[in-house]
Amino acid sequence: MKKIMLLFVLALAATTGYTQSLGVKAGATYTTFTGNDTRDYDYRVGYTAGLMLQRHITDLIGVQLEALYTAKGAKTSSQSGSNEVEESFRLNYVDVPVLFHVSAGGLFFDLGPQASFIAKASQVREVISGSTTTSSKTDITDHPYTIDFGYAAGIGYRADNGLGLELRYNGGLKKVDDEGPFAGRERRNAGFGLMLSYFVGR
Repeated sequence: MKKIMLLFVLALAATTGYTQSLGVKAGATYTTFTGNDTRDYDYRVGYTAGLMLQRHITDLIGVQLEALYTAKGAKTSSQSGSNEVEESFRLNYVDVPVLFHVSAGGLFFDLGPQASFIAKASQVREVISGSTTTSSKTDITDHPYTIDFGYAAGIGYRADNGLGLELRYNGGLKKVDDEGPFAGRERRNAGFGLMLSYFVGR
C-alpha cells in the first residue's frame, strides 16, 4: 500500500507545471469471475474509493491516474442435500489505472491499462438449513497473484462545479489464482463500477 501511494505522489510531482486537477471518487462495484472455469459464479456487490489525478494536454484530451481501494470477487450458490450453500470470494485490491481521457461538453470517456495489487482476500461459506445459518470465514490472501493486470473503460458526465458520475467496466487479463485449490483454473476478475467523483478547486 505504501508503494502505491509513493507512486501516486511521484506521478503528481512529475506533472507539476501542467494543467492538472486532483480529485476524489467513491462508489459501488458489481463484480464476478470470468473464464472457462467460471460458469457457476454470480456477481457480488462491493465498493471502491480513492484519489485521481487528471492532466489535460488540450481542452479535449488528457491523462488520468488513479489509486483506488476496490472490493472485487464473486459468489456461488449450490445445494447440499436439503441445505443451501453460499460461498463468497472477497478480493480487495489497490487498483492503479492509467487512463486516456477524452472530454467534451461535460461528457467524458476513459480507457487504459490497470495494475491491481492484492491487499486482502477471504472466502466466506454459509450453510443455510431451514432457519439456521452457519458461517465460516477463511483468509486466502496468499492465494491470488500479488499483481493483477487488466484494463478499464468508462463513460460519464462532469458538471462545471467538478462533480461527476461515471459507469466503468474493468476486465482482468490474467488468472487470479497463484496458490490454493483454484490454482491452474481460468478465473479472471471482471466487473462494473458506478462512481461519484469530485475535482477539488474546480
